[in-house]
Amino acid sequence: MAFTIFALTAFGAVIVFMAAYGYRISAKTAEDYMLGGRTIGVVVMFFFVLFAISSAWTFYGFPGLLYTEGPGYVMFIWGSVAGFAGLYMFFGPRLWALAKINRYLSPVEVLAERYESKTLRFVLSVSILLFVVPYVGIQPLGVGAGFEALTGLPAVWGAVYTAVILIVLVLLGGMRIVAWVNIFLGVVYVTALLGSLIWVVTVLFPDGGLVQAVSILQERSPEILSSPGPNGEYTSVVLAGTFVVGLLAFAWPHVAIGCMTARDKSLFKWFPLLIFVFGGLFFYIIPFIWGSVVAPAAIPIAELSELAASNGVSLQEEADRVVQTIISRSLPEWFGVYVLLGVIAAAVSTAAVQLMTSSVIVSRDVIQGFFKPDATDAEITAWARWSVVVIVILSTVISFFNQGAMALYLTDVSVPGFAQWAPALVGGLLWKRGTRQGAIGGTVAGVVFLIVSLLLVVDGERILVVGHPVIGSLLLNTIVYIVVSYLTPRPSEAIETQFFDEVDDYLKAESGA
Repeated sequence: MAFTIFALTAFGAVIVFMAAYGYRISAKTAEDYMLGGRTIGVVVMFFFVLFAISSAWTFYGFPGLLYTEGPGYVMFIWGSVAGFAGLYMFFGPRLWALAKINRYLSPVEVLAERYESKTLRFVLSVSILLFVVPYVGIQPLGVGAGFEALTGLPAVWGAVYTAVILIVLVLLGGMRIVAWVNIFLGVVYVTALLGSLIWVVTVLFPDGGLVQAVSILQERSPEILSSPGPNGEYTSVVLAGTFVVGLLAFAWPHVAIGCMTARDKSLFKWFPLLIFVFGGLFFYIIPFIWGSVVAPAAIPIAELSELAASNGVSLQEEADRVVQTIISRSLPEWFGVYVLLGVIAAAVSTAAVQLMTSSVIVSRDVIQGFFKPDATDAEITAWARWSVVVIVILSTVISFFNQGAMALYLTDVSVPGFAQWAPALVGGLLWKRGTRQGAIGGTVAGVVFLIVSLLLVVDGERILVVGHPVIGSLLLNTIVYIVVSYLTPRPSEAIETQFFDEVDDYLKAESGA
């Protein structure tokens, strides 16, 4: 226990030191705090984005769902990788150019100006915060699960530790330091995730490695190795739907805002390739092997069910920490602690970017946009910093009262919520005919339908959900957006010039530079 406390203290101290150094060298402007001064290069951006989306969910939730349902859920990952690459290929350059030309600090601000609507600014701000804030709390909660599995102490201590680190990092550092700290956190994360996999395979399957593990599963429970999985969950239709849900990753606000921090247009040329090769083919293969092969071969599901019953939790909640359980059983205590640090690194790297995004929306779009339009840089930055404290506390409390399958919370609640600004985003950047009435009507219709469909449960079934929560809500959102846009006057020529013609000219000039 003493070593665990020492390691956690030292790890936290490193992050706090980096945040303090970042505060010292920062320009003390809103642009520097919120967008890193728009100076993020391709290497830092890679770590920034990859580990903004690789969280405690990747270490625990993703393998946990694969463990119980088979490999079908991996379609969400491949869809997400394609969605991220698409963002940086098609939408990102235009969002970056608009923000740089007009000095916008928030993607919500971009769309509010594009549609000339304060009402839309409010609707988008509230809807994004509604789904980002609860997901921030999943990160401390995930650390708490690993902390409990490793030490036996209540999960709340791990969650509080993570929440404090998050508050200090974002309060002091801002977007630039969050991006740079993600390099350090990413190294810890990858070495813990990959190192633990290699070591556990060597210890538990000495006669054949992964081949031996697969052989064990083929004899014991071959259904775990293929779709639709042991419970028949991932049929062809569900697989296709899961992939589509992954594609919507381009609308994740904490990823989209990364486009606005880029130093220059060249980043958008190389970034999709990095995401495909290193993000998809290398990084996400590791938790996939953990959840689909190693974990079920190491601990039969019947044994995990008994463990869940003894701990008083559901099977899926126990599965969410099965990786940490296997590591604690199989490897030295010191390495189990290092793996916990890797999970903390994953949680902090993701939640910090989500917190930065949320704080930008609160300060720039809500407070300045509606209550004090003449706010100074110092005031905007102060509001952003202190909103972080409120968001961390609120999100952690919400998560403790709504515990469940970590992986499914992401894909069944947060992603459908993030998707509701996708029609307004895509239309605002690529379609001249999109109008403010269409954007407002579509977003409100989609968000309301989604919330009702998630809450309206009869006999344990969501009666308005067909296939997946995102399908009906996003379809309704898109139809309303298009139809209402055609029925209302098109945007002014000045808007078309500013948001389309000028952007095209700027991107052409940057390409020739």
